[in-house]
Order: sequence, then structure tokens, then C-alpha cells
Amino acid sequence: MGYDVVIVGASLAGCSAAIHYGRAGLRVALIERSRSMDAFKGMCGHFVLGGTRPALERLGLWDAMVARGAAVSDIALWSGSGWIQPTADVPPAISLRRRHLDPMLRQMAASTPGVDLHLGHTVTGLLQAGNSLTGVVARHEEGVRSIEASLVVAADGHRSPVAELAGVEAKIGDNARFLYWGYYSGVRLRSPASAAVWNVDPHVAVAIPTDDGLHLLGVFATKDRLDDFADDKLTAVETFFAELPDGPDLSGAERASKAVGTSDYPMVRRKVNPRPGLALIGDAATTSDPVPAVGCGWAFRSAEWLAESTIPALRGEESLRTGLKRYARSFRFIVGHDRLIRSEARGREANPIQRALRTAARHDEVVASRLGNFAMRAIPVSGLLNPAVIGRALVVARRGDRSQGFVTVGMRQQAERH
Repeated sequence: MGYDVVIVGASLAGCSAAIHYGRAGLRVALIERSRSMDAFKGMCGHFVLGGTRPALERLGLWDAMVARGAAVSDIALWSGSGWIQPTADVPPAISLRRRHLDPMLRQMAASTPGVDLHLGHTVTGLLQAGNSLTGVVARHEEGVRSIEASLVVAADGHRSPVAELAGVEAKIGDNARFLYWGYYSGVRLRSPASAAVWNVDPHVAVAIPTDDGLHLLGVFATKDRLDDFADDKLTAVETFFAELPDGPDLSGAERASKAVGTSDYPMVRRKVNPRPGLALIGDAATTSDPVPAVGCGWAFRSAEWLAESTIPALRGEESLRTGLKRYARSFRFIVGHDRLIRSEARGREANPIQRALRTAARHDEVVASRLGNFAMRAIPVSGLLNPAVIGRALVVARRGDRSQGFVTVGMRQQAERH
């Protein structure tokens, strides 16, 4: 049987793309090497930033996540000497652990008309006609099968066997930080929002609520601190949090997991339409530094962009080349953010512009709004790093709360209290 699309990898990106294509009336083969519907990625995060909320709602996943107990949260950022509080226009994030999210999404994909989920299949080769891909070869317990399709989609993670088989170059970026986290019950935050991030340059710490009343406490420190985490990693996490300004109250907290993390997390970027008949989404296309928590959002959004861009071609309304070029243009949003993320992953202290933005955001609602929407990846890089916003931030940072003509966060809160 021939398909319109064959998608390799049934995790967040792959399942999302399969749902979009299936709903459009296309025939989809969804290939997954695990044999279990309940498989999930334990090393991957699950904090989906607010800029992805519209995509989740269109997918029908936001309400399903909330019904399963996902935590919806706003975020406060500690930077310098105080908290940057979220403004009303910043969309909330959502968090549901992958042990729940992955099976839920996989079941949604499998139940979508037109989608055939093939569990226990490992892609070992590609079908080609000249330079164009026309399908995949997959090994399974009953032998080997060829699956033909008009479009091959690699959604198979940062190592991406499909990309390797296709000879796609990967641009690897070094990460100066490591990461370790654990889940805890009984955490009490002292931050002015339900989730908190501490920028204690050059290190970062996060306290994120998730399902079942748990909090993820994570440390993203530069590698010169690795020795501190060599033995008991969770004790090191707890010690790190105990030293944070306005850190959470852990006096009643209990560990609910083992330590999760790695001493090295490389960043990977590949061209999203490297060959005719091939497209990359999710981590196969871009694996960013985990500090800004963009991975899940990039998976959902790239899957939607690809489907929207190529459905007309797969229906015979235009060429596939045209659709893939449209997808590449949409993906520039991610590329812009990833370039900045790679720079910040070097683990350096904040530069003067970053310091000005953070200082101004504690006082000025306009700057706070732009910084918050940027952090939630609801706006492009240019929405924050432009002359108007930077100029405003520099003025506010110099003048403080009483900058002429600006309504400050502090002044607004004082007025509300009275």
C-alpha cells in the first residue's frame, strides 16, 4: 500500500504531524521503533511554553492535557536583585510529564482516520528515485518491509537515523552547561508566579509545577560546577536551590524521583528540507539548549507548519517543492531563536543589553511584556531585540522607577493595592 506521507518517529512531532495530515484526509504511515504504546522519553522535558498554546488548541491537546492534570503556569524570572513578574498579555505555559503526554498523543494519532501506526519498526534504509526520497525500508519482527510515500518526514530525534541515511549534514553546537533535575512533592515557591526561573549568571535554576502535585527542580550550571554533582546529584540540586535568592521552601518537600540529566547536551541543527521528498521536524531539525525549554514547543509547531505547508501539494494542488519551501520559510522563526540560544549556551554572564532589558523589565510594563512574550516564544527575536525596545530599556534602566512617561510595574501594583 502506498501512502501520502511516511513519518518516522511517533513522539511529539511525529504524532502531531500524523494527526494534521490524517485530518486533511491523507494516508499516513507512522513508524515507531518501540513496540509499546506507552513508551515515552524520560530524558526529555515537558514544559511547553505559552507561544505554543494556539498550536496545542488546534491539535485538540491543550484541554486533554488539562483534563489529565497538567499544570498551567505563569513564570517569574529572578534576575539581578529582584523578580520580573509576568504581565497579563503573556500566555501561560503548560506541563504534563512525558509518561502521560507521549501515550496520550500517540493514542490520538493512532485513532485518527487515515493514520496507520506501525510499532516495533526500525528504519534501516531509504527508497529513492534519483535524488528524491520515495519511502523507507523498515525492519520488524516479521521481517523487512518497504513503505512507499510521496513525502518522508524525519521526526526521529536529535540523532535522526533518517537524516544520517539521507546524508544530511548536522551542525553541532557546544553547550557550556550541564543539567540535572528531580521531581519533588511539597515544594512551596516564594516567587510571585506559579513557576520560577533564576538567572544567577552564568547559572540557571528552574522550579516548574507539573501534574500530580509535583514540581520539577532543575539546575543548569556551567561545567566548572560538575564536580559538585559527581556523587549525590539530587543533594547537589537541593544545595544549589538552598543558596538561591528568594528560593523555594523545601522544608516539607520530599523526593519523588531519581536524578535525571546529563553532563553534556549538544545542540544540533539541520536543514529542514535537505532533499526532494524529505522534511525534518522536531529534534531531528533543531535540538536546542534545554535552558529556555523550547524543545516541546518546536516539535508541535514545526509539525503543524510542515503539514499546513505540504497538504496542498500532497492533494495534487501544487508541487511538493513549493510546499517544502513554504515550510522552510515558516521554520525561520525557530532558526532565529536558535541562533540566539546557541550564543547564550556558551555560559557567559549577561551582556549590557541583556542586563538593561532585565533591569527595565522589573520597572516598565512594556519591556516586561516584550521580555515575557519572548521567553514564551510568542514573538520572534525581532520583537524584543529591536531599536525601540532596547532604547526604551536603556532609558528605564538608567532612570529607574520614575522614568518620565512610563507606567512601571511597581507603580501599577502600588495603585492596585490602594
